[in-house]
Amino acid sequence: MVDARAAAAAAAAWAALLLGWAAAGQAAAPPDISCFDCAWLEELPLDEWSAERNSTREVLPWGQVVEFPPIDYRRLAEELCECVQDSLEGSYGSHQPPNHSVQAQGTQFVLHDEPFYFAGFNAAQALSWAASNSSQLLDNLQSLFANAAELGLRVGRVFATANGIKVRPPFLDEFDRLQPELEPLPWLTLQPAPGVLDEAVLEGLDYLLSLAASHGIKLVLTLADFHAVFGPSPAGIEPYIQWVIGSLNLTGYTVLDFYRDERVKLLYRHNLCHIANRASSLTGVKYKDDPTIFSWDLVNEPRCPACPGATRGAVLSAWADEMSAFLSCVDPNHMIHVGSEGYFTETAPEYIAANPGSWALCSGVDFVELALLPHIHYGAAHMYEEMRFQGWIQAHFDASSAVTGKPFVLEEFNKKWDERRRNQLFRLVQATFRAAWQQNASSPAAGAMFWGATAGDTIDWDGWQVRLDGGRSAPAPSERAEKLKAQMPPEQQQHSVLYQLCQAVVKDIFAPTFAGYSSNTTVSRAGSRHLSLPARALMLMLPGIRGMQYQHRRW
Repeated sequence: MVDARAAAAAAAAWAALLLGWAAAGQAAAPPDISCFDCAWLEELPLDEWSAERNSTREVLPWGQVVEFPPIDYRRLAEELCECVQDSLEGSYGSHQPPNHSVQAQGTQFVLHDEPFYFAGFNAAQALSWAASNSSQLLDNLQSLFANAAELGLRVGRVFATANGIKVRPPFLDEFDRLQPELEPLPWLTLQPAPGVLDEAVLEGLDYLLSLAASHGIKLVLTLADFHAVFGPSPAGIEPYIQWVIGSLNLTGYTVLDFYRDERVKLLYRHNLCHIANRASSLTGVKYKDDPTIFSWDLVNEPRCPACPGATRGAVLSAWADEMSAFLSCVDPNHMIHVGSEGYFTETAPEYIAANPGSWALCSGVDFVELALLPHIHYGAAHMYEEMRFQGWIQAHFDASSAVTGKPFVLEEFNKKWDERRRNQLFRLVQATFRAAWQQNASSPAAGAMFWGATAGDTIDWDGWQVRLDGGRSAPAPSERAEKLKAQMPPEQQQHSVLYQLCQAVVKDIFAPTFAGYSSNTTVSRAGSRHLSLPARALMLMLPGIRGMQYQHRRW
């Protein structure tokens, strides 16, 4: 699978470069091993947990048999400790040259001692494409990154995991038959069972990192998804609870169990450590030492509605504090953040009015509380149709400047298929970031990433895509898809790939001006920033480079 990929040669060169840094004696000092103490695991009732989880078996309505094997928690705990020891001992960081990963310094990102600003993209389907054996999907992926680099998009965000048992109702075959000329997405899981990682999918992730590196693009790796997305590579958190209880039926359980159950947290840590400590099959470089990684995203859009605590975001913040401390111990080279929607609560009451509605106070998400955590390096927020656009972004600029003192990234934004309104949204983001740079030399306005790029022959079932390679325009969703959905039973409509799997993308209206801003910015010895901006660098988005053109895709 890997030999056929065009980026193998570039990946080998990348590995040689990384190993050359190590040979030059630029290794990072090993961190204090006391940052993680395995002794606490002995305090957990590991054997009792294992005894409670017998093998279980369920038959789904369409006849698929699902099995949950027993879990040996003691073995997983031992593997976790071995993984941490492997990270902390030996030539730790031997491939990581000083200043070669992007770091947060105050309210700015810095790379090679220079400010780093970026325009970026989300590509939720990237792991599925990378781990496929499909030449068509791999061509799509290569086109996506090549066009992203040409447009000056410097950072991409992808899911670095897919969890749980493959559950595929037969009605989904109907979607494949709607466009028989297109390659169906492979149904894969990186972690099909606790502590079990699929090597073929890991090789796809290796390839994704190498491909990004060959185009000079850095990647945010998202490690879980709060949403119970149903489809080819689900990254949701619910499999962790399903594994623990031995059933797909989560009746009686809530998201609070994900954040507080020690069994779930053990499984999650096990996955974090083994992903971070993964040595690429293409380069031999461990992920924790690879400067291609921009940051680790602990979980996408987490919530904890009505969860108990001293503050509305206390449960989520406590979990993020615990997991970010662990991950920074295993990998101190890279930044860590939470891919939150960015809501404000009573911890910063002056910004509550910027929320999209009063319901946001009950989401269990606190932007300020999360960003203030010691091992969280920057704040993130997402922006969609219901937001008060400019006020929402400005509130995060202000909170990041006045309260958190850390960079801010607008990590997701988009509007459903509507050429005029989508153009307006992109221009609004452009204007708001540009104004922030002009008004404040140390603005935390560090980067913006539109939701989900695509390229190649794709179908946009629900209208979120933006094509990076041009292509024909088409409305969304198709009339045939609507009729098919109407014929489904209600429970299948609820989990329909039509509206839950398909989270697609945005277009090349998003141009490379963050890059232009960074490359024309210097930092004086006193730390102030001197600007030399070309005219093009003042335009974050340049509509009409190839024209706003859309095409359907099932992502």
